[in-house]
Amino acid sequence: MEFLKKIIVQKIIEYNKIALFFHDIPDFDTLGSCFALKHFIKNMFPSKEVHLIGLDILNPVYAKNFFEFDQTYINNNFLKDSLGIILDTADEKRIFTQRHKFCKETIRIDHHPQVESIANIEWIDPTQASTTTMVASLLLSWNPKGITNHIANYLYAGIVTDTNRFLYGNLTSEIFLIISKLINPEFEFKKLYNVLYQKNLPEVMFESYILSKAKFLPKYNFCYVLLPKNSFNKFGVELRMSMVQLLSNIKGYKIWASFYYDDNYKKWRGSLRSSEYPINQIAEKYSGGGHKYAAGFTLNRKKEYKHLINDIIEYVKTLKK
Repeated sequence: MEFLKKIIVQKIIEYNKIALFFHDIPDFDTLGSCFALKHFIKNMFPSKEVHLIGLDILNPVYAKNFFEFDQTYINNNFLKDSLGIILDTADEKRIFTQRHKFCKETIRIDHHPQVESIANIEWIDPTQASTTTMVASLLLSWNPKGITNHIANYLYAGIVTDTNRFLYGNLTSEIFLIISKLINPEFEFKKLYNVLYQKNLPEVMFESYILSKAKFLPKYNFCYVLLPKNSFNKFGVELRMSMVQLLSNIKGYKIWASFYYDDNYKKWRGSLRSSEYPINQIAEKYSGGGHKYAAGFTLNRKKEYKHLINDIIEYVKTLKK
């Protein structure tokens, strides 16, 4: 790992142009990693050009009043002379814009299990709870003084969201050691948590609606929700997400899933979660994948959700034998 860190640092030093790439439907881990790395590089090397690719076409709702979206279009001529850094992305097809292919050289930093090789240099570590943890480790070993409070906010936001406030993931002493180095007396926890967790009334009503649609199968310790196609529009919710987190922590239910129609991709998508049973192998069967206990999937047709549910039931049956 230390060897890879040194290579990545040397490559960043080598290039004057750096392009950062995040995954589609970006969360705080992928965006936090990108913004933290961008600001750190600019602090260290003010003359370098560093851009997140795709902010010009990404729905501003993903910024959540936390990230500063620069909507300037970055042309391919810039990319041809740049080092592309892909963050928090396991599958090449999920890289937003797909314009990483124009970069002169690429690096990937990711904490998902590796399913394919997509960059010239790859630092993949599934034992890490988040990609922001890896980026924080990289920056701390490079130059701790280069991490401003602003950068620390990005990193902490990615860590705290990808671990669901430290409720799951590969929680190790290293994570808390990293956090202890990011936090200072001026760290604005309240401001950050307001951004992350405050909801407007339509969102609260939408969550209540989702729970009313949930199906519970206590015999199999499994519950799920299939959201009708117009659900998000009905409540005026712009951010299209699986909302699977609403089914977590229900006593007696060890696997939970959600299905929703993604208007942007014109496909049914969803998420699988588990408190103790590995479920990524099921998601992989449906054009998805992810972590051992947290994975996503895409369906070719809506009716496939019944097959996925049946696969989970059959899987639980084998576990109970």
